[in-house]
Amino acid sequence: MASGGVGSEAQGLALSAVLRLAVVAALALGYGGQTATATAESQLAEAINSTATAKKSPVLVTITEDIVLSKALPLILGPVHIKGACPGRKCVVDGGGKFGIFQAYALPPRCAVTIENLSLINAKKGAVYSTCDLRVINVHFKRNNGQSALSLGLGAAFWHVEDCLFETNSASGSGGGIFVSSFGQGRIVRTTFKSNKAGEDGGAVRIFTHGNSAGYVFDRVIFDSNTAGKRGGAVFVSGTIDAPVKVLVSRSRFLNNVAAGGAGGALALTVGTDARICDTSVAGGGNRAKGDQGNDVALLNGNYHPLMLVYFCPAKPDNLSLYVTPALNPPIVRYNSQVCTLRNVQRQYYYSTSL
Repeated sequence: MASGGVGSEAQGLALSAVLRLAVVAALALGYGGQTATATAESQLAEAINSTATAKKSPVLVTITEDIVLSKALPLILGPVHIKGACPGRKCVVDGGGKFGIFQAYALPPRCAVTIENLSLINAKKGAVYSTCDLRVINVHFKRNNGQSALSLGLGAAFWHVEDCLFETNSASGSGGGIFVSSFGQGRIVRTTFKSNKAGEDGGAVRIFTHGNSAGYVFDRVIFDSNTAGKRGGAVFVSGTIDAPVKVLVSRSRFLNNVAAGGAGGALALTVGTDARICDTSVAGGGNRAKGDQGNDVALLNGNYHPLMLVYFCPAKPDNLSLYVTPALNPPIVRYNSQVCTLRNVQRQYYYSTSL
């Protein structure tokens, strides 16, 4: 079942009373051979409802059995920590092909969300949408359709994705796995994106930022067999002319990604990007772009204002397929081992604050 605890004693007693009154009816779901109760979904909903009155201390929600949603869960409106605790495996929350799963509509610092040790599957219009500060740890996103499996909305929220798997998710728009339209700091670490699809840009990840000088980090990330209908088979990053978009890709791999309708089979960057691609396998991995326009990397946009800077380090990748939009002010591309130390690059350029 799902159990909740809140920051104040009164909230905890009220929620406990609700849970004790719930009527239990067993439903065999077939996940992991366990049985779920009809109240597990309602208990989760009650715990989420309590976030509206939570203040500094997060609502603590522990899920101990699988849940298939029969209706949409309430909106998350305050701090919450949702954690799976099924013995020996991840608990499953299944959108049933009808509903999104977790939606957080509030602003930091009041709202901070942590989701941990779950499988979020079969969601319609995405599994997680958040405008709150967000940490996602050890979560499997699978077969979520319609919109990105994980979406970060407008605002300055920080986000952190760690030890996750995004697999066979699809979006009709951009970002089959993750779509970001916020300008807060973001980091993806030790995470795999496999066989995700987007109808437009960024088969796995699409970042559209609004002057984020703090930056985005991809560290030890694997992008395997993702497909974009347009550009950026695995990743597409763009911003505005207000400020450079800072991106660090470190110790990562791009394999067999496809930009079916445009440039950048593995990675496409545009609009004032300041990027460091360090100790990363991006060339020779079978990535493909339409018309061979940067089977590995594409630097797009004919204006390049502000100026685009891209560093490959410690040296130019062998057989790199790089496409650059013809322009009067082309981007500066350098191969410089001095910018390769992850700690130094983060300290100087990127992601200065941890969640």
